[in-house]
Order: sequence, then C-alpha cells, then structure tokens
Amino acid sequence: MQEKVTPDVIFKSRYVFSEKKFSEYINYIDRTNAVRSAAYPLYSVYTEYMDNGKKCSPGFNPESEQVSSLFTATKDALSQDDKQTLKEQFLKAQKNRSPMWQQVISFTNEFLEKYGLYDSRTGMLDEDKIREVSRIAMKEMLKDEKMEGAAVWSAAVHYNTDNIHVHIAIVEPTPTRQRKEFTLKNKDGSKIQVTQFKGNMNPKTFAKVKSKIVNSIVNRSVELTQINEIIRNNIVAEKRGHSAYRDEKLRGAFLNLYRQLPSDRRLWKYNMNALSSVRPQIDKFSDGYIRLYHRKELSELMQKLNSQQSFLQSVYGSGKEKLYKNYTKTKIRDLHTRMGNAVLRELRDYDQTIRVHPQRGKTKDWNVISSQRNSSHRGLCNLRKALKKDFTSVKNQVAFEKLQQDIEMDQDYEK
Repeated sequence: MQEKVTPDVIFKSRYVFSEKKFSEYINYIDRTNAVRSAAYPLYSVYTEYMDNGKKCSPGFNPESEQVSSLFTATKDALSQDDKQTLKEQFLKAQKNRSPMWQQVISFTNEFLEKYGLYDSRTGMLDEDKIREVSRIAMKEMLKDEKMEGAAVWSAAVHYNTDNIHVHIAIVEPTPTRQRKEFTLKNKDGSKIQVTQFKGNMNPKTFAKVKSKIVNSIVNRSVELTQINEIIRNNIVAEKRGHSAYRDEKLRGAFLNLYRQLPSDRRLWKYNMNALSSVRPQIDKFSDGYIRLYHRKELSELMQKLNSQQSFLQSVYGSGKEKLYKNYTKTKIRDLHTRMGNAVLRELRDYDQTIRVHPQRGKTKDWNVISSQRNSSHRGLCNLRKALKKDFTSVKNQVAFEKLQQDIEMDQDYEK
C-alpha cells in the first residue's frame, strides 16, 4: 500500500458571527506576542491541530513566544495607533454583522527549508517572504470575492506548532456580501430563521489562492523553460530540413492516413468527431516520427513532466493521486492534438497537389511532386510551427496553474 503523502502547503478557511469570538480577537490585537500566543485558542474557531487533524496537544504550545507581530496588507508591524484603528474596524464589522473569516496558511518545515525560507538549525524564518506570500494570497482572494476595498485583515506568523503557519482574520466593516436566510438550531432543538451575510466563498477562489501561495514560493518556470529549450534548440531546429513527404520510413503511414480521411476536407481537424476512427492512426504517425528522430529528446521531456508530477504530489499530498498520474498523460494528449493538426495540414497540402495534378497521385517519384510544387515546404513550416507550439504548451505556466487549481477544487473546504 502506498504511503500517504501529507501536503507541504495547506490553506483552510472558516467563518463565524459569534460576538464572543469577535470580542476575543479585538482583545487579542492589543496583546504582546507572548500573551497573544496563549490567547489564540480563545478567538480561534480551529480546535484541532491544523496540519494533521489532531487536537492541539502535543503539537500546540500556548506558552511559546514564537509568534510574530501582527501585520496587515500595508504594515509589517502595528503601532498603537494602528492597533486602535484596526480594533475600531473590527468593532464596526461586528456591529454591522459581518462574518469574521479565519484562515490558516500552513507549511511543512521541510518545504520552507527546501525553498530557502527556513533554517532548521537556527530556527530562522524569512518572515518578510511569508508576509509577502500572505499578502499575495489575500489580494487574490479579495479580488475574486469582489471584496477589494471593503475588507480589512490582519495576520500573524505562528511558530508554536510542529509546522509554521499564518493565522489571518478578515472582516468587512461595511458588509458588501449578499444576505441569505439560514435555519439555525437553538440549544433546545427548536429551529429559527435568521438572515445573515453570506460567509461561504467560491471553491474556485480557494483553488486560485492555494495556487498563488505555492507559485509565489516555488518558481517552476525554470523547469518549464528547460522543456521549451529542448524543443526549440533540439527538436524544432533539426526538423526544418526534414520532409515527411519524401521520408521512406513515414511515407506508408502518411498515405494510409490520407486514404482513411473523409471526403469532406473541412472535417480534417484533429478533434472533429468525424476523425474519431482515424485519430489513433494519426497519433501513431506522430509517435513514430518522434521515436525515429527525437527519442532522446522525448525521454528528457518525459523526465521533466514526471518531475512536475512529483512536485504536485509533494505540495498537494497523495489524496489526488489520479490527477497526478494523469498529469503527463494530459500533456501528451495535448501534444498529440497539436501534432495531429500539423500532420493534417500536411495531408491537406498533399491532397491539393494531387487534385490539381491527378497523375501525380499515382507516381512513385515523390521528388517530382516536391519539386513541382512547394507545398511540401509549406507543410513542413506548418508542422514546425505546430511542434514549437506543442512543446511550448507543455511548459505553459497558465496551464500548469490551471491544473493546480483543478487539484485544489477537489478539496472539501471548511465553511
């Protein structure tokens, strides 16, 4: 049985309307770091240890003084005047019945150390970077939830559990969220209808925030650029002088594809339903070309893609195993799509040649065809461009972040 991998980064969110929790947090703002550490459980809605679901003990140490100063979107540390202003904003939010969102960004120490933010020997943490990451996360969240300009938040870095984490409290002094009716239970079991501002946030928001957190610490663009370089310098450059029309090793498969295509040339696009029966042969042609002329580069590409897959598993844990296993498969499918369309462009050029000059479709002298018409050159250029786009898409950062968000969307976020 495969050992379960704990995620290197966790992002959780809950919200409350409790006046007691509001009051405790407002009092918490004024306290020193050491006293704030001990007071944290009073206002927090998290009764369990964030990182592994266990109760606070033994991971949680309320006596520890390892809690940073409060910080906000614009301040690394708060003066007394700043604290007073923050308290007033939270009091106003409480009076106006705003939810108070409590969020936690938690990291394994190994993850932070691997990427240069933590030194386990000295216990030193790059708090500047952690604050930057927190601000990036909050900016993304407030933008996606249309709370920019309305929300106020404050946060502190806690060292007093097994893993370093950031606690964040967010309110809207003047609520902008939609109001909704909820059914609540009294202590005696009776039900009452109440109207409250919506506290739930879109799961897509959390997916994007988690992706922002990870990518603001780990720059995968180096790996992705290396994939791009393999193609641009090794595969595409060498392909320029190679004509599939005249290649004896590919000619049979090329003609076989041509004979299987539908008569309506408008359907000669890789993902058209009309090509579903031919598509495996197109993929086989693409794979054959790469195996013949770029076996080494393909091997290196697969290593890079597997590295990306391993990275995703380390950051997001083993719970999304199916998505991780599909990562390389998905990218190769995209490669087949683009490569397939390039092959079909070549086939259209060939088709045009033999329709204009029918006798040339019967001759075995492929050099005559290519010398009489420059379509082979055009087809080659199209294939070259498609190949470049192909491998570029494999390393595309936007697509990579989208995959991260899809993984996060599978999480059961706490409300």
